[in-house]
Amino acid sequence: MLRRISYLFIAPVLMFSCGEGEATDVETDVDSTAQEVVETVEDETDKPPKPPKSPRLQATGTADGIQVDVDYGSPYVKGRVIWGDLVPYDKIWRAGANDATAITFGADVKVNGANVEAGTYALFITPKENADWTVTLNEEWSKEIHGVWGAYDHKPEKDVLNFDVTPEFGENNVESLTFAVTETGVSFAWEKASFNFSIAAQ
Repeated sequence: MLRRISYLFIAPVLMFSCGEGEATDVETDVDSTAQEVVETVEDETDKPPKPPKSPRLQATGTADGIQVDVDYGSPYVKGRVIWGDLVPYDKIWRAGANDATAITFGADVKVNGANVEAGTYALFITPKENADWTVTLNEEWSKEIHGVWGAYDHKPEKDVLNFDVTPEFGENNVESLTFAVTETGVSFAWEKASFNFSIAAQ
């Protein structure tokens, strides 16, 4: 009789122990799945941000021995009609995207033959249909310093220099707006239009 009672007492203990083992396995699976979900979320968060639609670029170099830097936003054509549409004719334009394009001269220079003191200026362009375009250098170029953004806040009384350039229209499409500093000045190209102007030491 005693042996039978002992057996009945031990059997439930063994069954209970086996049940614990199964519960532990299931719990481990849930934990690992949860960990995978967390890792997936972290991976998505760690993805690098998409590049801006009009990245801020810098063109630097020396023209006639003078350091020249151009800071500008570079939009893309993306199949759009640029001249006379996205960029209207006969209206002053920021010569890029977002903040005003800024040009810095490391010393006093001659820009297209006119004297300009060393410093930083906004560079604006006024495109015209079947005519020369106008390039403008203006004292106010910074949103933080002068409270200007693009060409919306352009003040003609702050203009330092206005001069005309003759644009050329080629066969090849320049997808992203580009400035470059050359040995003789600055060049501009976007879509099929391009021009340049001279920079020389005083």
